Amino acid sequence: MFLPNAALAEGGAPAPSGIDVAWVLVAAALVMLMQVGFLLLEAGMVRSKNSKKAAQKNLLDFVFGVVMFAAVGFMLAFGQSGGLPFGADKSFYFLDDLNAWQVAFFVIQVMFCGIAATIVSGAVAERMKLSAYVFVTLMMSGLIYPVFTHWAWGDALSPSSTAFLANLDFIDFAGSTVVHATGGWAALAACLVLGPRIGRFRADGSPVRIAGHSPVLSTTGALLLFIGWIGFNGGSALAVNDSLAVIIVNTLLAGSMGACVGYVVGFYQDRVILPEKSNAGMLGGLVAVTAGCQLLDPAGALLIGAIGGSVAIFGNALVERKLKVDDAVGAIGIHAFAGVAGTLLVALLVPVDRLPAGGRLAQLWIQAVGIGINFYWAFGASYLLLRFLDRFFVLRVSARDEEDGLNIAEHATRLGVGHVEDALADLLAGKADLARRLPVIRGDEAERLTGLFNDLMDKAQAEERSREQNLQATHEYDQAERVAALASATFEAILIHRDGVVLDGNEELAKLVGRPLSDLIGRQIFEFLVDGETIQVSEIIKLNDDRSHEIFIRTPDDGQIPVAARGRDITFRGENARVGCFVDLRERKEAEKRIRYLAQHDPLTGLPNRVLFTENLAALMQEGGAGRRCGIVKLDLDRFKDINDIHGHQAGDEVIRMVATRLQTTAGSRHIVTRLGGDEFAVILDALSSEEELEAFGNRVLVAMAAPVDIGGGEEVSVTVSMGGALWPAHAVDMDALIGCADVALSDAKNSGRNAFRTFLAGMNDLIEKRRALEADLEQALHQGQFEIYLQPRVKVEDVSIVGYEALLRWNHPQRGMISPADFIPVAEASGKIIRLGQWVLAEACQLLGQVEGHISVNVSPLQFRHTDFVEHLSEIMRKSGADPRRLELEITESVLIDDDRRAVQILNDVKRMGVAIALDDFGTGYSSLSYLSRYPFDTIKIDRSFVKNLSVADNARMIVRTIIELGVGLGMKIVAEGVETLEEAMFLGQAGCHELQGFLLGRPEPLANVVRAIEPQTAKRLEEMPKRQPEMRDVGFAARSVPRLVKFNS
Repeated sequence: MFLPNAALAEGGAPAPSGIDVAWVLVAAALVMLMQVGFLLLEAGMVRSKNSKKAAQKNLLDFVFGVVMFAAVGFMLAFGQSGGLPFGADKSFYFLDDLNAWQVAFFVIQVMFCGIAATIVSGAVAERMKLSAYVFVTLMMSGLIYPVFTHWAWGDALSPSSTAFLANLDFIDFAGSTVVHATGGWAALAACLVLGPRIGRFRADGSPVRIAGHSPVLSTTGALLLFIGWIGFNGGSALAVNDSLAVIIVNTLLAGSMGACVGYVVGFYQDRVILPEKSNAGMLGGLVAVTAGCQLLDPAGALLIGAIGGSVAIFGNALVERKLKVDDAVGAIGIHAFAGVAGTLLVALLVPVDRLPAGGRLAQLWIQAVGIGINFYWAFGASYLLLRFLDRFFVLRVSARDEEDGLNIAEHATRLGVGHVEDALADLLAGKADLARRLPVIRGDEAERLTGLFNDLMDKAQAEERSREQNLQATHEYDQAERVAALASATFEAILIHRDGVVLDGNEELAKLVGRPLSDLIGRQIFEFLVDGETIQVSEIIKLNDDRSHEIFIRTPDDGQIPVAARGRDITFRGENARVGCFVDLRERKEAEKRIRYLAQHDPLTGLPNRVLFTENLAALMQEGGAGRRCGIVKLDLDRFKDINDIHGHQAGDEVIRMVATRLQTTAGSRHIVTRLGGDEFAVILDALSSEEELEAFGNRVLVAMAAPVDIGGGEEVSVTVSMGGALWPAHAVDMDALIGCADVALSDAKNSGRNAFRTFLAGMNDLIEKRRALEADLEQALHQGQFEIYLQPRVKVEDVSIVGYEALLRWNHPQRGMISPADFIPVAEASGKIIRLGQWVLAEACQLLGQVEGHISVNVSPLQFRHTDFVEHLSEIMRKSGADPRRLELEITESVLIDDDRRAVQILNDVKRMGVAIALDDFGTGYSSLSYLSRYPFDTIKIDRSFVKNLSVADNARMIVRTIIELGVGLGMKIVAEGVETLEEAMFLGQAGCHELQGFLLGRPEPLANVVRAIEPQTAKRLEEMPKRQPEMRDVGFAARSVPRLVKFNS
């Protein structure tokens, strides 16, 4: 509500008098004086390097704002709306058709508009471009301020339905919200878009006070604002009447009380008197009283001034410390926060009978609505417009310009002597460039001081140049003396020459060359220096660096000594020369030769190792001409690991040495014997004429290896080898392919029963290709879920019931169908994918425990068992599945235990502590099975199917089985026989004491949907009726009752 609007109403209202018009114009002049106050206030609160920019932009704020408000702003604010949410009266466009009173009204309103624009520009001082200030002024004068003014004061010249806040009886007499809060919220938006000044906040977020260069100017500006506020509030009366005195006295009281509060609060906060606190308190009180100065009594004015001053000070602290917003002049706290406080306090402090809403709560609600709309409009519209503009036109000056100051950056002028002080500070801190000179500007107040600084720099630079020349001369003399001293004391040979002529040297040089130093001086260095393999002596002389280059020194007997030479230019006895240093490399060359030998030979046997094998084979194949052939033989000792385990590593080493000796004897000097590592050897055979020769060599090696090896202590061991051979170029022309062929042949020899030699045949490659194809498909199978778990039942002998299952892995390949585990498990182990595959099997088995009765046993690969995270993975699988660990059994083979006895015991104990059972699988097939039973915490022994298969044909098989059963039972372990395929086998094993049976007789492996859940009734009946007696070792009827065995498929 703009008071008194009756003076402006049409139709019967008295026309304003001449004195009213005169007062409005005088008040407008006082408000214009506030622009000077804002200029001085901001100029004093910014640093001197930006003060000219502050003055210039205050001038431009005002003049651009006047033009824009006259053009469209006044029309938007006070014109008839015609149904739009703002004025659109063409008679107000560029003040086209105004009477004298309306012109006077425009004059005071344009001053109000200028205040709102100046509030925004002051907040973002010291970092916004001058052209951006102009845009902000045009935005405030042409859109932000006029539109909200229309909503709050739009009925000032004539009734308006779109002045909805005025029609709601919203009270804002002179603009606490309309002018000041509008400018304050737009200032907040501008500060957020631009960000803080450089150095305004520390790394931890705490603020840094940037003190203005002149508190005198800022305080003078604040006083001018106080004076101008009389016109600001008094002019809003728009008439000379009784309320004018009340308005002015309330303004004086509120501003004074605000300054007092600012002084007290500032001292309490800082313990010193900071001028900006008193100024902020005064301005906060003036802003707060502006909303209701015509309605308040003096006591209310004092109270509202105190509250407004406090809100301004604490509001600025909140903005600075909590929101981390850099407001250069405190505009947000003073104008936005204090404006909001003053607008709300009208409803609380004005006498009730003067409130148009008739009650405090009703009026408070209206005031709050107006404040909320003002915030959303002023802040929201300003933020969006500025953020949009900043994307296409950078509003902020560059960091360099901000550091240098906007006086020089945008106005090409300086104020004060700050630039000279900065230069002197750099000089005293040791950071100055002595070549730096400050530009001397004629007529500038720092002209004389700048000239003196430049004279000082001239003298400092001259003294520094003289000092450097003296130091250089001293350095050259000292260097010559030092070179002479070092040349005599060093163990390296030193040579000083100019243009290749020897000037001086040391005794080490004379010893190295083999001539007296006196004979060398005056000679050309090319008489005893010889070019190296990669660089010439003349090239080294041209290079002035510290790198070493390998050349030779010629001795009087025409010998050559390898040396590392390096050199550089020096000043020797006042003239340019070059010093060279030579290091004798003979000892190093011998050491390198020894190291090379050790790197290429096996320390145990002295044979060439894998590295030299590759080099020798590559060289032989490269030298081979037309018709020349060569071959290789790859050789592995059969079951060498068992020798180490049984007889110890010293015995194993003796076997390796003896095999190396026999191979060298058999090969002779014509061929090259190599130890590739472990129990692997290779022989390169030169100049072979046929495959028959290759096979003959292999047979000779087999004969040589037939004799037992004495391992000391009266013990001997038998050694056999498996060998594979390949010919070049008959079998392969590429070295890697040739080695691969020999590997394939070696694998064939092993698969054929070992202790054999095989020559590569073309068909052998199919095995490699098959394994490669399987390896490529394995990864895809893991991702696509091509693997399945089949379950084979384990039957308890005592009551012929299924007590558990063994989980068997199957691969259902989409193209190849079912692939045997015997084919893909070795490939998975060789490629390392067995770890992931084994984890998947364990996880699936744990899930299946919830769908079958009894326990499930899972085979664990040696690679998976030895993995460092095996126990952790198992524990995580059990945790995720929620399975009962007592229903899970892990089956391991003795190969798991051989590699690392201690780690195996640790892992087994960790698994047992989890509650998981351990079974020793394939018991009886290894060399050391019996020794494991008492050393490891096994729960179950699984008799290997090979013993079960031989029960009907070999008496010793029955004896072995009974021995295993008795031994296991004696140790308290459960005995399981696998591979049971006939009723007779089942009966023998049950009577012998087996606890559980597993095999095709009792159930084939099936997926979960078809899993065997009960034994075939006839078989179950026969087993239940089985006599409870121990079978005789030579049970005649056993073989007689045997029936043909079922076809076996991974049972």
